[in-house]
This record gives sequence, C-alpha cells and structure tokens, in this order.
Amino acid sequence: MKKLAALIAIAFGAALAQLPAPNSAGATAGHHIFVVKDVEAANAFWHAMGAGDGELPPILKMIKFPGALFYIRQGANNGGTQGTSVEYLGFKVKDLKTTLANLDKVGYRPIPVATPTEAFVMGPDGVKVKLTEDKNLATVVAADEVHIIAPKGSSDFYAKYFGGPNIPGARLTFTDSPAPMVTTKGRSLNTIGFEVQDLKATYDQLKAAGLVSGTIATAKGADLSVFTMTAPDGTYLEISQGLKNVK
Repeated sequence: MKKLAALIAIAFGAALAQLPAPNSAGATAGHHIFVVKDVEAANAFWHAMGAGDGELPPILKMIKFPGALFYIRQGANNGGTQGTSVEYLGFKVKDLKTTLANLDKVGYRPIPVATPTEAFVMGPDGVKVKLTEDKNLATVVAADEVHIIAPKGSSDFYAKYFGGPNIPGARLTFTDSPAPMVTTKGRSLNTIGFEVQDLKATYDQLKAAGLVSGTIATAKGADLSVFTMTAPDGTYLEISQGLKNVK
C-alpha cells in the first residue's frame, strides 16, 4: 500500500505549495489533526488524493496539501465526522475521474450520490471528504473547505476572531442545526487548525472574551507556538504561529 501511494504521488506531480496567504484578519488554514487506528492506511488515502509529505524539523512529520497541513497520529478515536460539528473536509481537484480512480486503487470508492463534477468519499476512520472538480486548478488538488453543522449564528465567532468564512485553505461553510453537534475532540478528525500572524494578540482577544482557558505552548527545537480551545459550536481548534517553516 505504501509503495502504491508513493507511485500515485509521483504520477500526480503536484506542486505542493506552502500555506496560502492569510486573509485580512491574518488567518489561514493551519494543520488539522487526525487520530487514526492505522497511520499507514490514512497516509495512503491522502497520498492517493495528491498530497505530499512535509516536515517541521526536528519535531513533526505531516501530510501536505496545497492550502493546508495534516498531522496524523495513531490512537483510539470515538468515531468519524458523522454527528460532529465538522461534517466534512472539502477539496478541489483538477480531474475528478482520475482522483477517484486513484482512491479506488487504495480501497475507497465514492458515496453513490456522486455527479460528474462532485463526489463524497468516506475516508479512513470515517472522515467524510468532498471532492469538487475545477479544471482551472493550478495543482491536481487543493484544500478548500471545512463544513460545519451548528446552530444559526455560529459563524459569527469565526468572523470576529479569524475573518471567516473566507479563511484560505479552510473556507468555512455552514448548515444550521437546532442544537449543537458533538465536539470533534476525541474523534478521528480531532482538531481543525488555523494559522495566525499574531498568536499572542489572538490569544489575548479570546482570553478576554472568556473563550480560552489554557496557555500558549511553544514546541522545543522549532519556531512553533500553539494554543487549543473549543469553539462555541463544539469544534476543537488549534491556533498556531510558525507553520510557514514546514518544508
């Protein structure tokens, strides 16, 4: 499986860019964190979509898409995205037919509602993925969307602190629900990451609003600082500064 994924990645030849330029609020997609039962199987799935490998020396190895980074670690989870505040992650692909063929080679097929230009695939550990064809895409794949199910008005939090919904690499879309969904914390898609230009200022704002109780942590040996929090809609977030150093 690992060899097949490597061959697919070579065949794609994707130009894997760094994180996109931030929006006017200084925010962009960061690194989403997954907790999975089989890291190799998860890596094969994302590689089949066109991802490459990234590294933040000397501490972190990641999956790298144009637009976003994924950190995948092995562990137990309480299920996939279904029923949580984040229903799916969305990607643009240059050729949907080719992408689906490569996913089929590693054992994943689209959910039957697929159209010629859009498909949903249930990935490893029940992570739901949306694929939308864009023939004008400069790369074979690009991270695009985070779809949130939450009570009406939940988007206000993201607009106030992160300039949402237009967060590059993590464009936020919403479906209203009558009540909050289950938190993502503890699920296979455990954490949604946002990278900001001024971590302390963002932290201070959220702290003053009573929305964060933890502290800022700095990774030893790497120029990376983060803090975590649970958004009002239940999405577990990691806010970071320093992922521009990912190679």
